[in-house]
Amino acid sequence: MQVEAIYNQGKIELSQPLRLKHNHVRLVITVPDDEIEVQDNAYNLSPEMLASAEAMLDKLEAVRNAPLSAGDELKLLSAKQLERIEAFELRAEMRKEQGRPV
Repeated sequence: MQVEAIYNQGKIELSQPLRLKHNHVRLVITVPDDEIEVQDNAYNLSPEMLASAEAMLDKLEAVRNAPLSAGDELKLLSAKQLERIEAFELRAEMRKEQGRPV
């Protein structure tokens, strides 16, 4: 069900009264992009922390852009490693079936 609401100084006000079955209900709110102010430092991080985060992003980008090594140089996985990979995949499948986060 879609219901119109208005954001007013930190509070969401429904435009029409709505009686919900429970006191605690999770909602999804869509905010138009042009209504959001861009904040460069939304968490008020110190300049040192921002510099550290920027350095980590640079390292991550370098790893992402690094060329892949040739297939000859890659080691074959051992039977034990393959068994562990299969166990992780099985656990992930079971969690997914139970609706739990993977």
